[in-house]
Amino acid sequence: MVSLSIGSVHFLIVLSMLLQSAAACAHLEGWQGWRTLRPIGHVRSCWPEKFATPRQGAVVPDAVASLKIVLGDMGDACHALDGLDEYTHVWLVWMAHLNGHDANKAKVVAPKLRGGKAGLFATRSPYRPNPMGLSLVRLVGIEGDTLRLSGVDLVDGTPVVDIKPYIPSYDAPAADDGPAQTAEWIDPPPLPVLLAPEAEAALDAAARRSASLLCDAATLRRALVQTLAADPRPLYRWRRERGTGGAEYDVSIDGLSARCAFELGDDGAESVTVLRLTDLSGATGL
Repeated sequence: MVSLSIGSVHFLIVLSMLLQSAAACAHLEGWQGWRTLRPIGHVRSCWPEKFATPRQGAVVPDAVASLKIVLGDMGDACHALDGLDEYTHVWLVWMAHLNGHDANKAKVVAPKLRGGKAGLFATRSPYRPNPMGLSLVRLVGIEGDTLRLSGVDLVDGTPVVDIKPYIPSYDAPAADDGPAQTAEWIDPPPLPVLLAPEAEAALDAAARRSASLLCDAATLRRALVQTLAADPRPLYRWRRERGTGGAEYDVSIDGLSARCAFELGDDGAESVTVLRLTDLSGATGL
């Protein structure tokens, strides 16, 4: 009997959906490319769950991950990575393996629109006709068959199906095209983030854990602040809290649980305070 990991099972479910979509398209009936689609590796990241994983990697540049490449019959992964160390950034093509349902709406609620809707293709929603994602990440280094990455917006275990080098002259708009334009709602003001004395004191001990991906207290602090400043709460929770003055949440990052209080001031301004850190491996305070 072949044993499959949870991540592999999720990938197979997503792949099945893609195969069904491809089969439904008459002009693709003669193309068999979907049948060979498989992960070339699974990300090991500091994000153990969907909640609080940044919506884009640039939001939390200090978030780190690794990606071990496994090519199977294609041969040595190190050969496929030869020359990639000449680049500082790479594109990761990945599968939204944790989607709980298929894409079923042409217009979606965008969190940053605070209740407003936009066309699916005008958003970065993971719920798409073909649940694939694209992330631009920094390539920190290559160790044998493993990539070291930062600025990562992927949940631990995400299946990656391709890697491409980022080439500014090809991938960025030409200067004579004028400045790139985006929707006005894309970049709302960040939330102010504070750390309570107890949480601040626990950072050093947290970063010294052997299993920590974030290498020191300063990096851990930056990653945590960057995450919270972007407001990871889904829209329905934000709506619910507008009438209550705020709420507390547990944000998981790098084997830690950060207890965070989102608060609404009398002037209507929102802020968030990290109250304490707990080591998830032992479920004890630090």
